[in-house]
Amino acid sequence: MRNHEAKTWITHGIFTKGVISMNDKKPIGVFDSGVGGLTVLEKLVKMYPGENFIYVADQGYCPYGTKTKEEIEQRVLTVGKYLLSRGVKAIVIACNTASLFKQSLQNITDIPVISVIEPTARLACQLTKTKKVAVLATNATIKNGKYQRILEENGMEVFPVPASQFVDIIESNEMNTEATLKTVTEKLAPLQNKGIDTVIHGCTHFGLLEFQMKKVLPDVTYVECGYPTSIILENVLKLSKDNVAKGSVEIYTTGKRNDFEAKIKWFTIPHQPIQEL
Repeated sequence: MRNHEAKTWITHGIFTKGVISMNDKKPIGVFDSGVGGLTVLEKLVKMYPGENFIYVADQGYCPYGTKTKEEIEQRVLTVGKYLLSRGVKAIVIACNTASLFKQSLQNITDIPVISVIEPTARLACQLTKTKKVAVLATNATIKNGKYQRILEENGMEVFPVPASQFVDIIESNEMNTEATLKTVTEKLAPLQNKGIDTVIHGCTHFGLLEFQMKKVLPDVTYVECGYPTSIILENVLKLSKDNVAKGSVEIYTTGKRNDFEAKIKWFTIPHQPIQEL
């Protein structure tokens, strides 16, 4: 499938409120419960270097995936209202669990609020050849079933795998240990020999564990949220990759700044000094 066709498939039928001129220099807000959303931010910054971004890591309340629906919704609204107070022109919910409450945030603003779930599911539908797709996600995301519904509506056989403990592993910087490989193996081994050829990282953290996953499932396509979400953002805001001006990246955490500074070293994102909220 050609690149234009891929973009059309990802964006088709996804309604996002509001379209803003590409010349608008207001920042784009991005948030997650922790470091996982940086995988999305990194992609956005690389694709649209002329844009300004404000990223919030809600580490003080991480992980979202084991919290109640009411608690998650409250955090989505709290962080969303902060970004709105900063005058952002769009908000990217770079967290699958928080994306389940996109509409709650969209209800209080006229700017576009973008979820990672719909574009990521659509890209997986495009890439799979066997039509057998596994979804690795937090317990809350799996329980909600949104990925499963989108995939099944498009004729996929879905294999959901709740794996909230992966978030704790990543936030604790314990990805490269034998204990982690054992945990990943226990979660992914049941997917072997099922004809699955595509695995969705249904949590933005999980791409940071892909090197371990490949030891268990080496011959599948792993789908992260960054690229398909960037296509939605480009479509909604009419962004240009040809902007030669250099944008800025502000990063905030509701946790401890020193802790987050250690983790952001995993990424190549030029940014201003991290601040605590």
